[in-house]
Amino acid sequence: MINHLKTIVIGTSLTESCDGVVRTGARVAKAAGASPWLVHAYSPTAYAAEIVDTRLLDWQAESVRAGLDLQAHRTGLADLARFKPDQLVQRIGSPAHEIVELARQVKADLIIVGAEEGGVLHRILLGSTAAGVIRKAPCPVLVVRSEAAFPPARVEIPVDLSPVSADAFQQGLAFLADTNVAFADTEVLFVLNPFEVGGSVHFAPEQIERFAGEELRRFVRVNSFGKAPRLARVRTGYPREEILGVLAERQVDLAVLGTHGRTGIERLTLGSVASEVMHQAACNLLLVPPRAGVEKEEELRTLPLESADWIFVSDEEPVLASQL
Repeated sequence: MINHLKTIVIGTSLTESCDGVVRTGARVAKAAGASPWLVHAYSPTAYAAEIVDTRLLDWQAESVRAGLDLQAHRTGLADLARFKPDQLVQRIGSPAHEIVELARQVKADLIIVGAEEGGVLHRILLGSTAAGVIRKAPCPVLVVRSEAAFPPARVEIPVDLSPVSADAFQQGLAFLADTNVAFADTEVLFVLNPFEVGGSVHFAPEQIERFAGEELRRFVRVNSFGKAPRLARVRTGYPREEILGVLAERQVDLAVLGTHGRTGIERLTLGSVASEVMHQAACNLLLVPPRAGVEKEEELRTLPLESADWIFVSDEEPVLASQL
């Protein structure tokens, strides 16, 4: 089996509250046999101009280095076979920017960050560092809200059946396989908007829902490339509420969502729906940006669901609502 995770970058605030994030990173690296990098970005301590001494800045840098070494040993990261001392990195600058830059430099396959900063924010809020990393990341980002939820027992993968969503689905499955996560309780979810179900003049609502189920199963089969989740469901409702409802109902440990940037404006595969899910979900998240070439393919997909050609998934004749 091909292992897709070779290099992992873990962002840390060096606080004990961030130990769970680093321990999760260590578990991911151990399971995948990956090489882990631990990075902390900071701003130099401000001193009055008359007392600026380079020795003070050197002391701060040494303190950060010592903190990284201590956390690496405290969390077990330093015990991993593929860990090297020079993979402890300190940077001066914005944490989000420096984490992303390091990921680009070492060609990371995964970035791991905490959802909250310093333990101050409520666990379902996304910290500014995590949000900044997600917007610019060159690879998938694992956002850790609960150390205890890894490895995940229950995984949810919302999809919208688009090429970008298919790419995120494939990368999500690769992550699960690389970290030895069982697929038994991994579910793929597709939400039909009520307007898509009730607004069709060609098919009855029951037909639309049935066709959507057939198309979802085809989507899973075509994009799994081998081992596939056994669970798939279609729900009708407003996507944000339905996705968040399923995450809470199943007590999901990990949700996989695709991110997508277009014309300089960052957005998510499922649009503002996924953005809200990302900020409100109480579980860990794997956010997956599209690989090269997938965005152009997505731009060719312009038909909304109610205009899609369902003939290839069913031999049924359309039933007009007036005929029911």
